[in-house]
Amino acid sequence: KTLKALNSAHGSSYESFDTVGIPAKEWEWTLFQKNKKHILREFIKRNYIVVLDTILYNGRSVWNTFVYCSLSILAALIVNPMAAYALSRYRPPSTYKLLLFLMITMAFPPMVLGIPQFLLMKRLGLLNTYAALILPTMANGYMIFLLKGFFDSLPRELFECATLDGAGEWTMFWQIAMALSKPILAVIALGAFTAAYGNFMLAFIVCQDPRMWTLMVHLY
Repeated sequence: KTLKALNSAHGSSYESFDTVGIPAKEWEWTLFQKNKKHILREFIKRNYIVVLDTILYNGRSVWNTFVYCSLSILAALIVNPMAAYALSRYRPPSTYKLLLFLMITMAFPPMVLGIPQFLLMKRLGLLNTYAALILPTMANGYMIFLLKGFFDSLPRELFECATLDGAGEWTMFWQIAMALSKPILAVIALGAFTAAYGNFMLAFIVCQDPRMWTLMVHLY
């Protein structure tokens, strides 16, 4: 009776349960248990060698990625702290609106900005250059927001003492603000690196020349 119900449900014509095959998952597990001794348990290097040879000796993707990540970190550590320092030090009346504008930009996914960025880079004649990769992501609203909060926590007495000693804004920025912000700068550098290293869509759009491919585009 059960065999008849099985044939009716699956449209099969089994005459006995001996002819019914086991499910694929259980069959693979049984096959694995029977052939466990044939599985190689040694460390094989040839697969890694093939991958490295393919990446290192076919194109400039590794070098392009290194340059792109380095310049992105450098730009993020210069542009974002300067913008955050200005908002924190001078406290303009429109600070809240500026921060709100910066936070609103985070609501748009990168896909939405892909076409405008491509058209802008094309009009500026920067396609297939490092500038096309770095300029669109040089200023980051989230990084500016983090840095402003950190700069706000610095004692203002330090800047007042520096002003009395004759220090200029440029000196206070580098000698006080940046010198005391190494932890948050490390976070900014790490974020800039991960964003640049994993940036596939922008690199794929603005650098279509194979000589300017990054590692993500090359692997794709």
